[in-house]
Amino acid sequence: EEGPRSGGVKRCRRAAGVDRYEKWMVIIDGLNVGRAHGSVGWKSPLVPAAEISASGPLWKKPICGQAILQSVNDVMAKGHDVKVFLPQWVVEAPRPGTPDRRAYGFNDLIALAEKRNSDGSPMLELTPSMASDDHFFLEFATRYEAEGDYPVRVLSNDHFRKEVEQGNISAGWRDEHTIKYKFMHMPRSGLRLSTAPTLPG
Repeated sequence: EEGPRSGGVKRCRRAAGVDRYEKWMVIIDGLNVGRAHGSVGWKSPLVPAAEISASGPLWKKPICGQAILQSVNDVMAKGHDVKVFLPQWVVEAPRPGTPDRRAYGFNDLIALAEKRNSDGSPMLELTPSMASDDHFFLEFATRYEAEGDYPVRVLSNDHFRKEVEQGNISAGWRDEHTIKYKFMHMPRSGLRLSTAPTLPG
């Protein structure tokens, strides 16, 4: 039995009478997840260890497409729709004379554009290279929450301080809608996405 939205979240009721979240639209912060090296637990033979261990800010770290795809697969396995937001430069060839910053495994990411969610929308959204991808997916999230079929959540370890300071989202909205994550090694299935709060399904 489907109940009303409560605090921006649509619920359904089990036969036992316990409320649980139903299907979600999970927006994946592609840059954040793609740089999930080290303490977040992602390891890939595609990414040179020297690039991962090199000092410098997170935004200079290499991007691993396999980490993004793993998160997509694990979210879908729980029955949710998913949409990955990435700047165009992550998958598109660089201009002549500029460094190649494409993700390791970028061809696999491009294939996401051919996959569709239950509402027919593509799983990959590319944002303009010189614009803030955070702005695009947070704007989509707030709009989808008002107009979409399912509750929306954002998979990211980012605190979105700039977006909060600019008034694009509130700190309360961020805290309610953001899912924190790490990758954990499971004995039988290898690296798997672990989230807080736990994804239902």
